[in-house]
Amino acid sequence: MIEINKILMIILFLILISSNAYAINLGSVEKNSFAEISDGESAKFTMLFWNSESEPYGVKLLVKDSPKDWVVIINPDEFTLNKSIGEEYINLPYSNENVKAKVVNIFVKPDSSSKPGKYSVTIKAETDLNQNESNEISVIPERLFTFEINLKGLTTSDNIVESKVKTPTNKIEARNDSLESYYLKADDKTDKKYFYLAIVSLVVIVSIIIYKKS
Repeated sequence: MIEINKILMIILFLILISSNAYAINLGSVEKNSFAEISDGESAKFTMLFWNSESEPYGVKLLVKDSPKDWVVIINPDEFTLNKSIGEEYINLPYSNENVKAKVVNIFVKPDSSSKPGKYSVTIKAETDLNQNESNEISVIPERLFTFEINLKGLTTSDNIVESKVKTPTNKIEARNDSLESYYLKADDKTDKKYFYLAIVSLVVIVSIIIYKKS
C-alpha cells in the first residue's frame, strides 16, 4: 500500500511539472465569527476576500453545514476576485501593499422551533478550477469557515412588566374597597345618629305632654 501511494504521488508530481500550473492565493478574513441573538432575530456575519495575484479567478460560496430548517443567505455567493475589484481595502503586511477586498455578508435565521443553545454554520469556499486561456491549471484546496451562534431563549421581561402593572391595580382595588367600607361605616354611623336623635326627640315630646296634663 505504501509503494502504491508513493507511485501515485510521483505521477501527480510529474503531471504538475509537465504542465503550466500555478497555485491560487485566496486571501480571506472573517470580520466576525460569533453572534448572540434572541428568539426571532437573525445573525449577520461579514467576510473579506481578496486576490493579491495578477491573474483573476472566480469564487463560489456554499453552505456546507447548518442546523435543520435554518435559513442561510450568502450575499454574494459567486464573484470574481482580482486586485482592482472590491469594496474595501486591506493591507497585506508581507507585501506592504493595499489590495481591494470583496465584502461578503452572511445572514442566518434560526427556525422558529429551535431551542436555546449553541449552534454553528459552516461555509465552503470553492475556486474556479477550470483551465484558463493559457491552459494553466489552478490548484487550491477548498476552504471552510465556521460561524458560531448562541441562541437565547424567551426572557421573562414581559411577565415582569405585567406584574409591575398589575400591582398598582390591586392596590387601587384594595383602596377602593377600603373607601367603600369607610363610607358604609359612615352611613351606618349616620343612621344610628338619626335613630338616637329620634328617640331623644320622642322622649322630650312625651315628657312635655305628661307635664301639661299634670
